Amino acid sequence: MRVLITGGAGYVGSVLTPYLLDRGHQVRVVDSGFFGLDHLDSRAELIRGSILDFERKWLRDVEAVIHLAGLSNDPMAAFSPSLNYMLNAGGTAIVAQATKDAGIRRFVFSSTCSVYGMDESGPLSEDHPASPPFPYAISKLMAERLIECLTDQQFRPIVLRKGTVVGWSPRMRFDLVTNTMVKTAVLENKIVVHNPTLWRPLIDVEDVAEAYTCALFAPLEVAGVFNIAAHNHSLEELAGIVAASLADFGIFPTIQTQSRIDVRSYRVRTEKAAAILKFTAKKSMAETVRDVATRVVASRGADLDHRRYYNIRQMEHLMAEGLLHQNGHGLGSNRVIAAATIG
Repeated sequence: MRVLITGGAGYVGSVLTPYLLDRGHQVRVVDSGFFGLDHLDSRAELIRGSILDFERKWLRDVEAVIHLAGLSNDPMAAFSPSLNYMLNAGGTAIVAQATKDAGIRRFVFSSTCSVYGMDESGPLSEDHPASPPFPYAISKLMAERLIECLTDQQFRPIVLRKGTVVGWSPRMRFDLVTNTMVKTAVLENKIVVHNPTLWRPLIDVEDVAEAYTCALFAPLEVAGVFNIAAHNHSLEELAGIVAASLADFGIFPTIQTQSRIDVRSYRVRTEKAAAILKFTAKKSMAETVRDVATRVVASRGADLDHRRYYNIRQMEHLMAEGLLHQNGHGLGSNRVIAAATIG
């Protein structure tokens, strides 16, 4: 299949791109380069550009679109609510409309289980009311509803509401809960639990790549929203998994518990994705911890506090340097950088 991935150089995209390429698919990436492009698989075709300036010609010969681009967490959205809504809601509408107008039927959108907000009524299915109280998840829910308005028999979008994605990626992030716990455990011999009672559905980034692949190849009669996660863990339980898994490395961190207030706590059900998309996550959180720990141990001496590993720090830097503006422009002129050709 010939696939276009927006945000393909990001945390998920830089794992998904080689995953598809290794399986014989052709991949075109549209990315503004917020977090660099040197880690992107060189076999992909790269268009450096903004989704706010999305061009119809970028879809030439494309058979499916995976839309990952946008601001990806609460701190970024809180730092610039206007940019959050422009990219996550408006940018999604622009790309989805262009995809539909080009006659491309399969569109896969990267949403989030954060849309469930603070809801501890039990594991939640996709038909449970979503009521997020904060800008990031609101913008994702807005995008979901925009996509629903475009859906018909000729345009078949699949929305993946992902749990918190963790694990090792070429565009690594240490601002994700498991990754953060592992890093501080290895480097500082401690694990900080902000609130032990909070629940998060978690999933390894490699499993996420498989989930997107399942969505790509689902029958075209399939459309709609799917929760994507491996397991629901309380933060207290997750800290215990991290600590136990690191014993194999001779690391025995202390666990420091806090009682921070949060706006998110939820568990989700994933039977729908298993039944319809034929997707079931395979990696345990212990495996994820060992993967990340192996890399962190090997990276001792490197500056793992550098801003490139933390989305909000990089965003603040780009705005301070005038490289990114509240209107979403700055990085990412709409020019094609030659690599492999699609089509």
